[in-house]
Amino acid sequence: MKVCDRRDFDDEELMALLREIAGPRLQPGAEMHRKLWEYAMLGLYLSDAGALREDAEALAIAAGSEEPLFWLANRVGRVVATDIYGEGDFAYREAAATMLSDPAALAPYPYREDHLEVRAMNALELDFPDESFDIVYSLSSIEHFGGPAETAKAAREMARVLRPGGHLVIVTECLLGRHPLDVPLVNYVIRLVSGGRRCATATLRRRATDAFTPRELQRDIVGPSGLQLIQSLSLEQSPASFDNVIRWGADGKLSPAMESSRPHIVLKAFGAPWTSVFLALRKSAG
Repeated sequence: MKVCDRRDFDDEELMALLREIAGPRLQPGAEMHRKLWEYAMLGLYLSDAGALREDAEALAIAAGSEEPLFWLANRVGRVVATDIYGEGDFAYREAAATMLSDPAALAPYPYREDHLEVRAMNALELDFPDESFDIVYSLSSIEHFGGPAETAKAAREMARVLRPGGHLVIVTECLLGRHPLDVPLVNYVIRLVSGGRRCATATLRRRATDAFTPRELQRDIVGPSGLQLIQSLSLEQSPASFDNVIRWGADGKLSPAMESSRPHIVLKAFGAPWTSVFLALRKSAG
C-alpha cells in the first residue's frame, strides 16, 4: 500500500507504537529505521482493522525472534511463529534455534508465554489446514525465499491458511525507480563475466538485489495470493527520505551517506535504490 517515507516518522501515533513494539532495547535516537517502521505499520494496520482480538489467531512467517511476536502475544489469543530456525543465512542473528526451546529468553519484555507457539517450518510448505488463521504476516522475508516461482508459492500458501475475512500483511523491499543494472539478465551476465565475484546470486530470472519492482509485486505476490490489496500501492516519497542513502557493498557492509546510520530508510547497491513496502490484503468473507 505504501513505501517507507521519512515523513512517516513525524507521526506521533506511529512513533509511540514503534517504541512500544521495539521495547526497552531500543536506543534513544535509533527509531528512524525502516525495520522499526515495518513493526509500527503492522501494529497500526491490525489495530485500525479491528483484528487485535482475544479470539484471533495469528501466523508469523519467517518470523525469527522479532519483537512483533511478543507484542502480538499480549493482544491476540494465539500467535504461531514459524521459520527455518537454526538453518539458512539468518540463523546466526535472526532465526536462532534457541527460539524453539526458549523464546522467553529472546523476548524484549514480558509477554503471555502461553499465547506464543514456535515451530520450525518452511514458508513454502505450511503445515496447517486451509483457513486456520485470522492474521498472517511476513516482514522483510519473502524476498529471500528464491525466485519468482518460490515467491508466488509462498504468497499462495499464506493466502491458503488465512480464514475468510482475515488479514494478510506482507512487507518486502521495493525498487524506487528503474535502472538497467536491475534487469536479472544483466545481473546474470555480470555474474558470468566477473566469475561470480559480483551478482553472485543472480539467475536468469532473479537479480542479485533482493527487491521487487512494483510490477513484480503484483505479478509474484498479489496476483498469486488471489487476494485484493486494501488500497492501491503508493510509491510517493519525500526528498528527505534520500538524505542518508545507505550503500550496500558487495561484502554486505552498509555505508551511510552521512556520518550517522540514521535515518535508515533508503538503500542502494549498484542499481536503483530501494526501501520497505507495506502490503495489506484481505480475504473475502463470502
